[in-house]
Amino acid sequence: MEFHQLGRSGLRVSTVTLGTFNFGGPTDEAAAEEIIHTALDAGVNLVDTANAYQDGRSEQILGKAIRHRRDDVLIATKCYNEVGPGPNDWGNSAYAIKRECERSLRRLGVDHIDIFHLHRHDLRTPVEETLGALADLVRDGKVRYIGTSTMPSPEEMAEQAGLGVVPTWRLVEMAVLARGSLGIPGPVAEQSPYNLLEREVERDILPICREYGVGFVAYSPLAMGYLSERFLGEPPAAARFTEWWSPSGAIWEPVQRALAALLDLAAEHGQSLPEFAHSWLAGSGDVTSTIIGPRTLEQLTLALKATGTVVDAQARQAVDAIVPPGSSLWFRTIEQGHRGKRDSEEC
Repeated sequence: MEFHQLGRSGLRVSTVTLGTFNFGGPTDEAAAEEIIHTALDAGVNLVDTANAYQDGRSEQILGKAIRHRRDDVLIATKCYNEVGPGPNDWGNSAYAIKRECERSLRRLGVDHIDIFHLHRHDLRTPVEETLGALADLVRDGKVRYIGTSTMPSPEEMAEQAGLGVVPTWRLVEMAVLARGSLGIPGPVAEQSPYNLLEREVERDILPICREYGVGFVAYSPLAMGYLSERFLGEPPAAARFTEWWSPSGAIWEPVQRALAALLDLAAEHGQSLPEFAHSWLAGSGDVTSTIIGPRTLEQLTLALKATGTVVDAQARQAVDAIVPPGSSLWFRTIEQGHRGKRDSEEC
């Protein structure tokens, strides 16, 4: 396992981050514990979870599994998403941030969180309030570093569109305010989706991270499972991606063509499409670490093996011809499908 410096911080993190979204859901506790210990034994030192994953069960399972290996693990967790029906049960207010941090600490059974991410940006809360609350947590020793996760979901993009907001500028604002006028710790890590079909971060997020010394942690390296042979043709009904986004219809035809071309390219290099996707992302010089979210031990093993394989320059050029740098065939297609579904329901 290789390790990279996380932005301009002194923290070194493994090039693979173990994601725990499935733990406490499709992956039961026993299987999750086996996955966690296998990843740690392979050299993974960063594990990512969130307060809202499986209603907090993900954090509970992680905390129990690492009880005797705490010094081997850097824990990243998040707040922002809804955790209840109340008006303050979501967002990045000082109230919500501090309450959710305390709840996460209890579920994890630890005395501090290594990286505390804002799961999304809250445009209703002044950024000074959000940064001040995070700084208080750092001063109190409950959090070591802070991070962000800028890309909003399609629902949030639709909701925020009326505000004329370009989400990426909030990352710049946080970095400048924190290290400038406020004189408090700024974000050391940014999480955004990045994969063979989703390359929009190359236009703005990655240059911002380079400029302001923020480590980039990629998530959805397999586009929530879409980068597999299963989605060629009729999408599998049982897949989480199908259940959430219904990937069918004319707007998905360009994605299907790209998927077929990427599958052929992977085969030319002796890899399955998921293996090729992991290898391609691992070879990006801008990625500090990649979050893999295995549902099974087999998926973890495949991902760990693939991240150690190099995709050569010729193959990377071939990918560029299929999905041009900076383009989005995944996230924006989801957004278009969501908007079309919403518009049809309103008619």
